Amino acid sequence: MQLLQQKQSIRHGLDLGTERLELSFLLRQGQYPNRIRGGIHGAQDTPNYQHVPMKHDWTAGTMNHALSQPVAPHKGSMSPPAAHASDLRTPAPAGVGAGASEPAGANADVENLPQYARPLKNCGPTCPLDTLLLGFLDERRQRSAEGLQMHEVIGPPYPSVSSLLNPAIGPYSHPLSKFFTDILATFPDISMLPERVAVLYIMFLVTRWQISPTRENYNRMPEWMHPTPSQLMQPHAAWIDYVPFPVMRDRITRNRNPQEYLFENFFVPFTTTLRLSWPYEESDTLLVLPDSDEVVINPVFERHLRNLDNWKLGNRFLRTFPTLVDSFNLDPTFGTGVASSSTSSVSR
Repeated sequence: MQLLQQKQSIRHGLDLGTERLELSFLLRQGQYPNRIRGGIHGAQDTPNYQHVPMKHDWTAGTMNHALSQPVAPHKGSMSPPAAHASDLRTPAPAGVGAGASEPAGANADVENLPQYARPLKNCGPTCPLDTLLLGFLDERRQRSAEGLQMHEVIGPPYPSVSSLLNPAIGPYSHPLSKFFTDILATFPDISMLPERVAVLYIMFLVTRWQISPTRENYNRMPEWMHPTPSQLMQPHAAWIDYVPFPVMRDRITRNRNPQEYLFENFFVPFTTTLRLSWPYEESDTLLVLPDSDEVVINPVFERHLRNLDNWKLGNRFLRTFPTLVDSFNLDPTFGTGVASSSTSSVSR
């Protein structure tokens, strides 16, 4: 019922007061929604094709439990413990040799890789979300090593937004979509549709590239989500790689005291104040394609979310982390208690 109501709302188009703004007016010339292809390229299972599920669907019953349990961060350096040094790093792309993913003496090999193929340098888990992210990456890579075709491992080019509207159909999504819709469900403060779609979109593309670090997958990410030099060279927590602001990612990664930016302190002021500055109705972030029930991201909203200037945080975040000032776009009208002289733009 919720999915049906959302689809009916989406079908109303972009209504601005008494005026109706048609999609064709907002789209650039020649830009139209991409029709979702079925089968291996589809975001959802169909009667004729089912995606290969995860080997162990640990997200189904453990997601809320896992995210609610604290994990002691590593003391001092962000270097990973020995047990995690080999199995949680981004592996070398096919054909470049195993040396690129080894924990020691690998910097020279990594520097010889093309920019799009250089792996992120993650440490062991510092919080439950890290455990889930790293575990999922490991499961996807195992699937690839076992011979599952890469197009099935990473799935379609866009996430299933239908799962956001109706979590009940999540099990019928590709595992990459299901994983992140399950994660988003554990963060109720990301409650507005523009923010939920945008976060899903970014996390989906970043993880897709980590699993298959090709030029195409690298270029699918917005430029500001490309890894900073510190993300490639400095061991850091996995959750940092999904922060949308590159200056912030760089500052947190370079910080030598992991206690200063604990995820359990970070996520509440972040998720409660995150705004996408979307000027239309929530439902206008999505479209139902004509003559079908296919729900897709509105290309107008996709263009909007790929502009980092539209991602903003409120004063509560700045009050909590004053050392991150000027590393993100501040919306001084959201929240109270901190005077702001300007709103910074942190596009790379």
